[in-house]
Amino acid sequence: MTEKSESLDIEAKALKKRTLLRKASIAAVAFAVLISLFAAGLFVNNNVSFVNNTTFSTRLDGSIKQAEEWIKRNEFVILAKRNSALIRMLRFCDKVKANPPLNKIVTACMDHPTRHYTSCLKREVDPNWPVTDKQLELTLKELIIDGRWGLYAAAPEQAKLTPQQLQLLFDPERSHYRRLTHQLYALVLLREREGANEQLDKLIEHLCNRLRRELVFDMAVVDIQIQKVSFVLMAGFPEKIHRRWVERIISNQLPDGGWNDRWFCLTSARRPKFDFSPSNQHATIQALTALYLVRHRYPEHFGLK
Repeated sequence: MTEKSESLDIEAKALKKRTLLRKASIAAVAFAVLISLFAAGLFVNNNVSFVNNTTFSTRLDGSIKQAEEWIKRNEFVILAKRNSALIRMLRFCDKVKANPPLNKIVTACMDHPTRHYTSCLKREVDPNWPVTDKQLELTLKELIIDGRWGLYAAAPEQAKLTPQQLQLLFDPERSHYRRLTHQLYALVLLREREGANEQLDKLIEHLCNRLRRELVFDMAVVDIQIQKVSFVLMAGFPEKIHRRWVERIISNQLPDGGWNDRWFCLTSARRPKFDFSPSNQHATIQALTALYLVRHRYPEHFGLK
């Protein structure tokens, strides 16, 4: 009788264990399905547009107007820093569609006195800005590699980079994250200054394709995501940009008309940030550049014509 009881007890324990394992397996499968559905939802939300052309056009125009107002209100903030790349983007926007307030900021920046050797950074904005070899040499020493690329592209006949720095600039695979977008920025600027050639064109398109693949999975609308969209459009490849990515940039515009480096609690630094981040000129000018190109240079690619 005891042996029989022990046998039944063993069977009961084995049955209980199998039941627990089965429940755990079902829970694991259900969790995996939920995660997959959630990931699929994020993917669809990031890449598929459900907005008709008329609604998109209205939202785009409203977003541009608000961004222009933000820049006018923050003119002195922009001029205090005088970021040459951002000023170049404002000039770029003004060339795409004449905008006196933007032109005013560009002119004020170019007229503002700067340290004698860092004034050559203005060459990024104005291809005719005079620079000396000594100015370039001193300024290049102050810049990180990304900045050196931009200055070289602005004055390729004078700026001297090391063979290693030049090799990295023209390498199609070694740059990643923000260095990749800055590489594209420099190469597009170089193409403007020296003219197009088959090798440079292929490299620029290759980098745009790399960024396009990244944007497919860029769920967070932060500064770096806006930069990718803007720079691919500046490179002349609107067909590589989904309209949905532009819609999401518009949706992430703050009530004051600007943008910041934050999507929910995520930032470009890939770590959570829980304090409030106000609009900043870096994200805002990049976003305005993207919206200007969508509206005024490539409307047919985005259902606006």
